[in-house]
This record gives sequence, C-alpha cells and structure tokens, in this order.
Amino acid sequence: MSATRSVIALLLALIAVEASLFMFGSAVPLSIIKDGVLLGFLFGFPALLVGGLLVIRQQWIAMVAVMYSTIALALDLATIVQEASQPASRSVVLVLTLVSSLLNFLIMIFGGRCALTAGPDERPPAGRHPNLQSPASS
Repeated sequence: MSATRSVIALLLALIAVEASLFMFGSAVPLSIIKDGVLLGFLFGFPALLVGGLLVIRQQWIAMVAVMYSTIALALDLATIVQEASQPASRSVVLVLTLVSSLLNFLIMIFGGRCALTAGPDERPPAGRHPNLQSPASS
C-alpha cells in the first residue's frame, strides 16, 4: 500500500509541476484541438490515474501509470533538448522540465514496484474449474 501512496503523491506532484510549466512555457498559442489534447494528457490522464488508484485499487492502474510516465519522460527529454539548443533558452522552463523528468522517472520506479508486488491479502481472482468429463461419457 505504501508504493501506491507514493505513486499517488508523485502523480499529484507531477500535475502541479506540469501546471506551473504550462503557465510559464505556453508562449506559442495552440489550436483548440491541440490545446485540448495537451491539457488532457498533462492534467486529465494523471488525475484519472490518481482517482483509479484511490477508488479501484487495482495493480494494473499502476502499470498504466508506468506507461504514461514513460511517454511523458520521452516528451520531457525532447523538450530539454529543444530548450537547451535554443540560443536564448528559458531557464525556468528547463528546470521545471528537469523536475518533471525526475518525477516521471520516479513514477516508473514506484509504479513498477506497485504493479509487480501484491500484498498478502490480495489474491488473483479465482478461475472456473474446468469440466473434466468427456462428452462421450454422458
């Protein structure tokens, strides 16, 4: 359960960092559709993951968080390269992107631990027992 709490805390911290990064870094206006997709990816999806971890409490949600953070880390690394290659790089955006990258990496670590370890009271769902009678014997 502590791994789940740490994933929830990291996702909430990531939402806060992405909110500040969105406020500082949104110099170029996007179209309505692109802006909606970006906002959904940055804020909506992590919020759904937090809600799923709090309400449903299934291990597969932690694995979805790992997959999300993998994609977000790749986007963060691309942003770092883009910001570092500009002649007038914005240091605030660069630092916030580095913090976001670190949080995504930690979500990958703790989310993987949460997804791969089951508590002693958590058992997989019981399957149906197979019918071992052959149809010819009936």
